[in-house]
Amino acid sequence: MRRIILGLITIIGAGAVIVSGATGAFFSDTETSTGNTFTAGAIDLKIDNDSYYNGNRCTNTGTQENPVWQWQGPAGFPVPGTSCTTSFESSDLGNGLLFFDFDDLKPDDEGEDTISIDIQNDAYACMNLTLTSDDDVSSNEPELEVDIPNTGDAWDGELADALQFFWWADDGDNVYEVGENPISNGVQTLTNLATTTGSFSVVLADSENNVWSPNDPTPDPLPGGETVYIAKAWCMGTLGLSPLVQDGFNTDGPQLPNRVGSGFTCDGTLLGNETQTDGVELSIMFSAVQARHNPDFLCNPPVLQLPILRVNKTIQVDTVGISVEDFQLHIDGPIPGSGDDQVVSDNIPVLNLPVGIYTVSEVIIGDVAGKTFTTTFSGACDPITHQVTLGLGDNLVCNILNVENP
Repeated sequence: MRRIILGLITIIGAGAVIVSGATGAFFSDTETSTGNTFTAGAIDLKIDNDSYYNGNRCTNTGTQENPVWQWQGPAGFPVPGTSCTTSFESSDLGNGLLFFDFDDLKPDDEGEDTISIDIQNDAYACMNLTLTSDDDVSSNEPELEVDIPNTGDAWDGELADALQFFWWADDGDNVYEVGENPISNGVQTLTNLATTTGSFSVVLADSENNVWSPNDPTPDPLPGGETVYIAKAWCMGTLGLSPLVQDGFNTDGPQLPNRVGSGFTCDGTLLGNETQTDGVELSIMFSAVQARHNPDFLCNPPVLQLPILRVNKTIQVDTVGISVEDFQLHIDGPIPGSGDDQVVSDNIPVLNLPVGIYTVSEVIIGDVAGKTFTTTFSGACDPITHQVTLGLGDNLVCNILNVENP
């Protein structure tokens, strides 16, 4: 009996060892990181405009949620209390947001606007103004005494010549002050600023320029999370500049009396009836590009010209009468076959060639008295394949040397 009991104890112990191996624990540790994400940043440009016309301000007399924009101020025109459209809160442009919407201009009318620019991340910014029409919309009797009748042409008007503009980098107080940087190369007519053959293109901030710090050798982009300002003054007539002393205040500080909209004069007394009923239209575009990883961005990158190739031919001969003119020079371009093979003159640049790979060759066409030559290609031409690769902006020379064999 005793031996049996010991045997049972041994069995139970063995069973206990098995159970213990399944439920015991060694030293251990667990670390978990949750919620890992990538979120792209944004380059969302926001623009607002604060507009003055003859000293009256286009003002929101409603609420931010339900704006009501009306002219407010001491001037008789535009009539205080009437609606206006040329001021707006910081927003995406479009949807009828206009910098200019004036349909009853008279000589001596003047205006000033300050544009604020906001961006979330550091960015380069550019502006482009394009005149899209200068139309003599109709012809009334006073105008016909000094002007030809309306021809139906969108560019037969004179109003763009009569509107003068001045743009500058402002500190946000709607005042042109001493030391603020002009960005329109002085006073310009709307015709000079933007014509059918071009536009008024402004570098606000790129890798080479910043209008708010024009003398900085290493200009910064627009700072993310901050507001910067540019301003424009206009006059139907002659716009004069009379910058005020810098008061050091922007829109976040106190304004000195009678400064808003100041810094320039307007004189329309020299205008006649030529502009009656004329109308102009223009578009203004702002663009922004991320600054990070984009150190060489330019608002107006240089336009690279199409490639230029020149074949320079020289000979070394002992036989009298053999000359360069006995050799016909060829360049064969990237079009397969001989579709763009052309004969070229010695040492004369061939302009505006398509980009691609060219093969340079020559053919003897003159009387060389049966002589043979050792020919060497150098310069831009590969000495073995006689090929040269042309890219935009290239101005290359391929040399061919012929040495008369003994």
